[in-house]
Amino acid sequence: MNSQILNMALVMGSMQITNRLDLEDMSTKQLILGSYVASQLIILSISYMIQRRILSKKDTTVLKYLEQPKPLSSEEPKVITTTNMEYDLEQNGQAQKQAIFGLALMVFLHFQFGVIRPLVVQSILPLKNAVQSKVAQIYLFDKPAEGELKRPWKAENPFAALTGATGAGANEPRPEAAEQAAIKEAESKASDSKQESKKDL
Repeated sequence: MNSQILNMALVMGSMQITNRLDLEDMSTKQLILGSYVASQLIILSISYMIQRRILSKKDTTVLKYLEQPKPLSSEEPKVITTTNMEYDLEQNGQAQKQAIFGLALMVFLHFQFGVIRPLVVQSILPLKNAVQSKVAQIYLFDKPAEGELKRPWKAENPFAALTGATGAGANEPRPEAAEQAAIKEAESKASDSKQESKKDL
């Protein structure tokens, strides 16, 4: 089953479960809050374990890719040169920040405004996503970095499974030859831009 469809099913299922619970009962509230905090601690533990394994493996293979500009930006794609280890640490670090921010936000909303329903969904989805993340697949389940796991990792299109989108619409990685050609073109443009800047000086 597609990951996004599974997420939607889990959300709908969690809502049905929540509707059957007595959210006015203090013990129920404590159980939900405890489950949420435990889930987030597991996520952070997974992230820390992945970080340890990345540093232990020390994969210094050079990774060169195009970083696409933000939507509506007039900037050109930028060539990024790094290593697999640095790239994986960056991706894992972003996941850690998201987990900490989400935990802080939900705890604040709960104690400040009594929000309880979203904690049920947030006890399940982030944990599922952490386990199914590409970095977890490589470092926890020892899967090769090939196909969908080949770096750089493409962000999933949440509507691809519903619309039947393929190709770029589903964020499929471009062919190796096309990727290399795009990198060379971007490097050439950057070199020309530097030369023009020197002439102006």
